[in-house]
Amino acid sequence: MASKNLNLSQLTGEKTYSEIVFKRVWGRVEAYKSIHPQQKILMMAFGDTTQPLPPIVVQALMDAANRLGKLQTYTGYEDINGNLTLRQAISTNYYQKKMGLKLAPEEIFISDGAQSVSVNIQDLFAINNKVAVPNPAYPSFVEGTLLAGRTLVDLPCGEENNFVPNQPEEKVDLIYLCFPNNPTGSVATRKQLQGFVDYARNHHAVIIFDAVYSQFITTAEIPQSIYEIEGATECAIEIGSFSKMANFTGLRVGWCVIPEALTIKNTVPGELNQLWRTRNAIKFWGTANVAQHGAIAVLSQQGQKECQQVINYYLQNACLLRKALQKTGLHCFGGIDSPFLWLKAPQGLSSWEFFEKMLYSTGIVGVPGCVFGSSGEGYLRLSALGRREEIIAVVEELEQWQY
Repeated sequence: MASKNLNLSQLTGEKTYSEIVFKRVWGRVEAYKSIHPQQKILMMAFGDTTQPLPPIVVQALMDAANRLGKLQTYTGYEDINGNLTLRQAISTNYYQKKMGLKLAPEEIFISDGAQSVSVNIQDLFAINNKVAVPNPAYPSFVEGTLLAGRTLVDLPCGEENNFVPNQPEEKVDLIYLCFPNNPTGSVATRKQLQGFVDYARNHHAVIIFDAVYSQFITTAEIPQSIYEIEGATECAIEIGSFSKMANFTGLRVGWCVIPEALTIKNTVPGELNQLWRTRNAIKFWGTANVAQHGAIAVLSQQGQKECQQVINYYLQNACLLRKALQKTGLHCFGGIDSPFLWLKAPQGLSSWEFFEKMLYSTGIVGVPGCVFGSSGEGYLRLSALGRREEIIAVVEELEQWQY
């Protein structure tokens, strides 16, 4: 008799981030709008991009699509692990030229964005592996672990350590880290990351490092890649994405790096890399080839110039928001090396109470911090990935707001 997946079943009923945001957050917004139809809603909740694709990317996509429309230039399936030209561009134009890191194209795997690979990467590891996740955290780290049925270990984060967790006090096998962080906007110093690398090497653990927002880093000496830390190629997998740096949220192109030097129990150098190739051949058949040609354009000299303008646009949004929030007296984190701002609720309000206070008095919609974990209670996340006119409208509302 067939039976349901109990791990999946236990995640239904407003227990996942998407369910909570689209039902509880958006539900409360819709209820408020029905009573106050004249109130302008300023949506600062979603981490979706709003600016158009860079011109060079649009041209590359059109050229790739046109090639598929002609018999002489049509191509079918792409390399399962990614277009070689794209993997070479990530190796050379991204890691080597930007950070001075040497990673071979064979160590880079193209994905359909960071979301899927951040969960699916657990396919490499035994079911009894224990997984440590910061709290608060990007929800897929937690949800993917629970879906797999693995044991979850919280790494609490708070203001006292700028929302960077301490190394686990107990033995764990996998450690998720995300810097610049979503939701808190925090960054980790070289010393803090070295501590995690040392822990991983000493305990034969693996760090899964989400570096999706690394291109937003402007503060000197803050690492953009875990591989800037000595020893990291022996113990870390890195995840990257074109979503935020090039407005690819609709095109879905990302990557992960599985170094040849990475080893765990009962493996030799290069084995995990090969296992991921085998896994891809079974459960994944490659990222859309048209989208990959757009990503190749992103990493060209002109593409990087145009994408930096995109990043600067969102960072300027964050700067405007941060200044306006600070003028109100609110305690604000992030928004410097990240498009996310993390607000501490005033007057001891809970996350949901703060959410409602902002909505009812200003029309501003964020995501309650408790949605990202118990340590997010008492905070609210705002996104600066909106259009400039929306950001200016938020600033104007905040200038008149007294909490």
